[in-house]
Amino acid sequence: MLDAVTELLRSKKIPPLDAVQMSDLLHHLFVVTDKELRFDIAEVAYRYDRNHPNAFDLFLACTLPFAKKAAHRKAQKLFFYPSDWQVELMYDGAVAAAIDVFQRNVTLSPTPNAFRRYLLRALYCGMLKGYFARQENSDIRAVGDVRAIRTQRRPFRNTVEEEMIATELLEQVTSFPHSYPPVRATLQCIAALGPDFAVKEHPYRAAGDPDKWEHQRKRRPILNVEAIAEAMGLESRDVHRNLRQARIALRKIFNPDGRLFLTH
Repeated sequence: MLDAVTELLRSKKIPPLDAVQMSDLLHHLFVVTDKELRFDIAEVAYRYDRNHPNAFDLFLACTLPFAKKAAHRKAQKLFFYPSDWQVELMYDGAVAAAIDVFQRNVTLSPTPNAFRRYLLRALYCGMLKGYFARQENSDIRAVGDVRAIRTQRRPFRNTVEEEMIATELLEQVTSFPHSYPPVRATLQCIAALGPDFAVKEHPYRAAGDPDKWEHQRKRRPILNVEAIAEAMGLESRDVHRNLRQARIALRKIFNPDGRLFLTH
């Protein structure tokens, strides 16, 4: 390991090593206590030999120990007795920042210790972002009287969960076994067409003063019955009839307590 590290620092190039030797070198750099050595090797991987297949691995092996130690220190300064969850959030933010540093490949100034200052600042900002960017941790401040705080927040939307629910809902609607075959075929056709072809924008005016209708003209998405009928080879009135029967059936299937389906 000593010869490999010496050659790396002398030539500013990662030496040719086999898989076992490279694994040993990565482990050595991860557990070594010499922080100056870690900074020097990380800079070689970042500045001088970043196209090497193992450059990214060497960079992380040298920088992740800094991220772990910095996360513990910052959490203790902020919270005095930090929880494992708080430390983990800060460490995760620092790791993400280290990865971003290598991938962005910013050109650094030739001043002394430019790489070290840039890396440490990125880890510091990543730690804070990893914790305070979460919705439940944002806008945290000390107050004398909690009852005096009146804040209005936007409701948090989990878009991934919404997409999963929508996909499951669409699958159950289109494959409901008790629906009339023409109705089920219409729903399956809508799902196959997708929103780009099965849905269109419908202009409408909001209720109220008729003199203001021109300024209240809006648009909302509705089913494109003509496109659905053309895709199925049916008349528009047949599609309207099938959709009406589908709405009646689906209203009966929904539970009164708000759950989607009886089997959901």
